[in-house]
Amino acid sequence: MNRKELHVLAILVAVCVGGSHSVPAEDQTIGQQVSILEERLSKLRADVDALQVNEQQIQQDIKQLQAQLGEARQSGPSASVNDLQALEARVKALDAAREADKKAIIDQLSKELAAMSGSRAAATQSSAGVAGNEYTVQKGDTLTSIARNSGVTVAELRKANNLTSDSLKVGQKLVIPSK
Repeated sequence: MNRKELHVLAILVAVCVGGSHSVPAEDQTIGQQVSILEERLSKLRADVDALQVNEQQIQQDIKQLQAQLGEARQSGPSASVNDLQALEARVKALDAAREADKKAIIDQLSKELAAMSGSRAAATQSSAGVAGNEYTVQKGDTLTSIARNSGVTVAELRKANNLTSDSLKVGQKLVIPSK
């Protein structure tokens, strides 16, 4: 995996975890969840570093095998067909291993990011004391109409969604607190 791809993955991880530091200090469960996410991120970084070292070694092995293959081809008839085929097979196997490492990195990061996103959503809901349903804002909706139709107060709706104003956008997702 090249540096650009790793940089993009690091940015994705930072975006997913980045907002979790603004959680109030008095909510210990949120702090604990953030700590768990940070531990996961550290482990993920260590795993990515280990896979990068492994990939670098594989790339060096490939270069050596390619050099040996080139020498074997230049030696002409003295190189047996079996030797050439064996070298080519080793190069292909190393290439496949490198691709498998890349896939493993991406799969692991995807799983961790999904887990972090789920934990972060749960943390956001628990910080507001919410365990309700989700509502998508429609054209013409207001906080008052949504609150009235949901059987909650506007204040409860604001608190559940960390809203600082009454303005809503069509398509915005709101958590409706349970009654």
